[in-house]
Amino acid sequence: MAIDGRDSRWDEHRATRRKELVSHALRAIRVHGATVGMDAIAQRAGTSKTVIYRHFGDRAGLYDAVVEQVHSNIHEGLSAAFLLSDPTDLGRLTSDMADAYLRLVERDPEIYRFVMTPPTPAADAVADPVRGLPGLIGEEISAAIAATLAERGLDGSSAPTWGHGLVGFIKAVADHWIASDPRPPREHVVAHISDFFASARVGASALTATPMEDRQ
Repeated sequence: MAIDGRDSRWDEHRATRRKELVSHALRAIRVHGATVGMDAIAQRAGTSKTVIYRHFGDRAGLYDAVVEQVHSNIHEGLSAAFLLSDPTDLGRLTSDMADAYLRLVERDPEIYRFVMTPPTPAADAVADPVRGLPGLIGEEISAAIAATLAERGLDGSSAPTWGHGLVGFIKAVADHWIASDPRPPREHVVAHISDFFASARVGASALTATPMEDRQ
């Protein structure tokens, strides 16, 4: 079936408009803080709340779009870290992750508070543990570790535990760090995290695991 060119252009327009509204939302959050209201976001965008709801449905929809954008912003840094280091080297991997994560917190503390405070779900909503930023990053880290183990012919079933565990550790440190007064330099905190995991290596325990073909 032929695609109507008008429909295609309209889809592109809506996608572009959504990106613009997310950018305005990020600016409003930086100015007004993590508890910014929809009125302030609409005013910043030079539009009405009705238009925002038309594109995102509700505040939860806008929240998801902001989280997606923030995740995209740090994705390149994480991808570079994967290319430069062995994903099973927890010392290096955790240091790179911590640096990228804390840079986000340091650069945009209100954006961080916003994405860490999802809207209250509806009474009949089903909780999604991977909806927020830590869950998305955890999935990415887990996939990188699982891929490395698979290349070695090893069982990757422990990858989600390691991946999400690392992200949870860094998130807890970041939450404490952002609330600290005085706040120690980011470089010092990253060094402390790196020291903690310096001797840890996924491969050390993975190499003693049963190869996947022997589990059949």
